[in-house]
Amino acid sequence: MPKQLPFHRPDPLAVAPEFRALQLSGGIARVRTFAGHPAWLVTRRADVVRMLSDDRFGRAHPDPPSAPVLSATGQFYGPQGTDHERLEEEFRILRRVTANSLSVRRVRRLRPRIEALAAHRIDRLVAAGPPADLHALLAEPLPVDVVCELLGVPVTDRAEFQAWTADVVYLAEPERVWTALGRLNDYVRALMERKRAAPAADALTDLVRAQDEGLIDANLAVLWAVALLFAGHVTTVTRIGTGVLQLLARPEQLRAVAADPGRLAATVEELLRVGQPDLGLVWRWAVVDVDTADGRIAAGDLVLFANGPACLDPTAYPDPDRFDPDRFVGDRPPPPHTAFGAGPHLCVGASLARLELEVVFEQLFRRLPGLRLAVPEAELRWRESQLTGGLAELPVTW
Repeated sequence: MPKQLPFHRPDPLAVAPEFRALQLSGGIARVRTFAGHPAWLVTRRADVVRMLSDDRFGRAHPDPPSAPVLSATGQFYGPQGTDHERLEEEFRILRRVTANSLSVRRVRRLRPRIEALAAHRIDRLVAAGPPADLHALLAEPLPVDVVCELLGVPVTDRAEFQAWTADVVYLAEPERVWTALGRLNDYVRALMERKRAAPAADALTDLVRAQDEGLIDANLAVLWAVALLFAGHVTTVTRIGTGVLQLLARPEQLRAVAADPGRLAATVEELLRVGQPDLGLVWRWAVVDVDTADGRIAAGDLVLFANGPACLDPTAYPDPDRFDPDRFVGDRPPPPHTAFGAGPHLCVGASLARLELEVVFEQLFRRLPGLRLAVPEAELRWRESQLTGGLAELPVTW
């Protein structure tokens, strides 16, 4: 009998026992999704990297209305068409178009602005407490500020964006998801028309330019813009919260970074690896039959890639549950983690997320060296009803 997602996780900061058992026994297994549909779950890092780079898996399905899906809450979780080759070519074009918008060079130019945005949000946290909810005052609004800055969304509209993108990830409320997606699509379409009339140095203008040059059509431009808004901040929200929690539980790591700020990048890399153990699911459909050591994946089958658990795969990382930033330092680091995906599906916003986390943790713990939880860790609430999970709140004091 296939196991039902989500798996029970006794410790929210650790990978679910079912994931670890699958990694040790084979890595690919039959499961039932949140929608109750059959799927294949890929849990080992090596399999995730190899199969995400395999063009036999994609976003198309021969009969989209009947396709198995991760969640029955709107088009966000379903196939994007029937023509695999066309969809993959569009995907390659979109990545090229946004490569400049999200390049390391442009992201680095944003650093002063990100630092200012982070300082503003920490100011509000300090003014509200102690105690104060770090999730509501910093972890949730700051990534919205940053991704809207990158895309060119006016400051006055960002609160609405925060609400809409949060609603998209609800797993059991279809109307909520559909309403949020509709509002996001309508808003982005109108904003892109404004960018056409008044171009700027932002990602939405880049998409408008690509549309005007005939590289992509209007619907695809809007779809990609909405995806960038969603992916560009939702997972960073959870990473800030779980990262703070991980560091508060390890004061020796905070002392080490304070003594040597050069350790911050490696610390963030390890936080990315361990900070979202049951999340990061990416979904694709098999284009043709694919034989694996664990069985035949038939054409049209749904395949879920567990990027989060793959970061804690004991077949890839020695002592995977140990928090050790030094593992990424030296001549023989472990293989790259899959927190941002892998291969051609590596998240285009990875450099932005890394910079954002470095800025947040550096400022937060420098300004509030006495930061600590305001409630016992066992009382923290986790967002079980959302795909991206994470903390519902993070009460802190100092």
